[in-house]
Amino acid sequence: MSSDQTAGIGTAPERHAGRAYRLVGPLASLALGILLLLLTQYVKEPDIATGLSPRWWPGILGATVCLLSIGVAVKDQVSDGKSGDELTTPTRLGMIRVAAVIGAAFGYGVLWYFLDFRVATFVLVAGLSYIIGGRGWRALLLFPFLVSLVLYALFVLLLKVPL
Repeated sequence: MSSDQTAGIGTAPERHAGRAYRLVGPLASLALGILLLLLTQYVKEPDIATGLSPRWWPGILGATVCLLSIGVAVKDQVSDGKSGDELTTPTRLGMIRVAAVIGAAFGYGVLWYFLDFRVATFVLVAGLSYIIGGRGWRALLLFPFLVSLVLYALFVLLLKVPL
């Protein structure tokens, strides 16, 4: 017996997941996409005529999440797990990273309330970069700066969205 087998790495029960288990992620994402589409209906429309409604971006995002979730669910069911990308048992580090990303997203909303959009976005992107393993000045300073700059240019300068 190899050391991988004794450690439980690559064993059949760990690698192979049932069809129902493979639907958990896509169905959770689909639920979040539907929730976003429903919440979009509560965005107040401005009294003046605009080129794009304030509901446009969250609506597109929610619809895209729904469509991609359905696509992943269909792909997983049709491929019958033969694609080679076997699911593995979640690790403690992986669960911590997922929780950290979700926490960072909520923290971003709070931080944006107190700080400028550019600063809050820089902090978010730097934090996400660190969480997923980015190290060094390029990943933690240059990349967040460029992302913040592009988003600011897109929303404030091009789309004239007041942030």
